Amino acid sequence: MVSEKETPGGKAKPETAVAPAPTPAPEAVTAAPETTSTTPNTAASTSEAAPEATPAAPVSTEAQAAEIIRKHVLLSAAAGVIPLNFVDTAALAVVQLRLLKELSELHGVDFRGDIGRSAVGTLFATVAPTALGGSLLGSMAFNMALRSVPVIGTVTRLATQPAFNSAFTYALGKVFQQHFASGGTFLTFQPEKVKTYFREKFEEARRRKGATPEAATAAA
Repeated sequence: MVSEKETPGGKAKPETAVAPAPTPAPEAVTAAPETTSTTPNTAASTSEAAPEATPAAPVSTEAQAAEIIRKHVLLSAAAGVIPLNFVDTAALAVVQLRLLKELSELHGVDFRGDIGRSAVGTLFATVAPTALGGSLLGSMAFNMALRSVPVIGTVTRLATQPAFNSAFTYALGKVFQQHFASGGTFLTFQPEKVKTYFREKFEEARRRKGATPEAATAAA
């Protein structure tokens, strides 16, 4: 609204009336409704619902050793049916050294092939003379001579050698398993001190199922 106001000695100036500021309208408060998610967290639900996987129990050292012995018992029996003299003996020696190597690695022992071969020879002498009960057929010298005879030698090998190899390898594995498990090494192995235990394990394998290769495997 404009009004005129007289001023001294001058023309009246129009006066502008300042209009009162409009009262702002109250802000409309619109409360947005909270959206409640009804969709479950799939990943979290699945994670919570699924049972925790039970870790497989570690295989004990003793069980692993038994499996190593069993495997080499079977291999030594197979070496006994090789139809060539000395080749079967060489194959058996390889199997038995592998047995000692795997057992030593299982227990964290440094492998010594020279000591292993010496120990095998000493233990072999412990049971060889009476391998089949001390009879004439059980004499290793007689047995080796008989094996050189055609046909008869082959039959003799198939009848006796696999069983002897299996029992010998089983006893060898048990002796070294016991030695390594007690903290021993190749350097501390003394064949003279384990001869009795070796013979016990050898006879144990022979007595089962009539001294067949399966007997030593079952014992292992």
